Amino acid sequence: MIFKKLVVTLFCILALVIVMGGNSVTAEEEEKELAINVLPGDVLFNINNMKPGDWAPRTITVQNNGIKDFTYQMSLRNDGEEKLFNELLLEINDSKTVLYEGKLADFTKLSDRDLSTSKQEELEVTVIFPEYLGNEFQGLDAEFSILFSAEGKTSQLAEVSVDGMIGSGNSQTQSFLPNTATGIFNLFLSGAVLLISGVFILLYKKWRKVSKNYS
Repeated sequence: MIFKKLVVTLFCILALVIVMGGNSVTAEEEEKELAINVLPGDVLFNINNMKPGDWAPRTITVQNNGIKDFTYQMSLRNDGEEKLFNELLLEINDSKTVLYEGKLADFTKLSDRDLSTSKQEELEVTVIFPEYLGNEFQGLDAEFSILFSAEGKTSQLAEVSVDGMIGSGNSQTQSFLPNTATGIFNLFLSGAVLLISGVFILLYKKWRKVSKNYS
């Protein structure tokens, strides 16, 4: 009887874990219908010794990894002090034309851009430290986020962002650290299923052996 109760209990726990995992997978599949990704995925600019006259070109790749076409926008948000941020210059280009050229602080957003499923496009993003800026900007820094939002025909919305940090020498701002987060819940779920399955099999074999001895 004890073995039967243990078997039933473990079976119930296993069923609960499987149901939770199924719900998680279902949610992930729904999210994949509209999925915008950018490369690099965390930090685009990480400069701590930029000087007047310097410029920093970067390439960012926008990907449609979902199963639906979408229209996306690119915008920018200031996350730090304004003094240096207000003076830095920004240029954005695609493969054909200049999309924006002006001050970083004056950039609001790009016009809507269409991206079909399984497609990607590259944008050239350059931050320029104007050569006319004086010593009063030494030691300052600018922190900002570049935001991407995608919208499908059914008004479903997906968002992603990358960070930027520009330091002008002797800045106390620490460089961004890469995001090393992993799908820990999925790993835990898989381990739990394997562990419970193994215990279930061992107890079942032991119960069968005991049952044969009594029969």
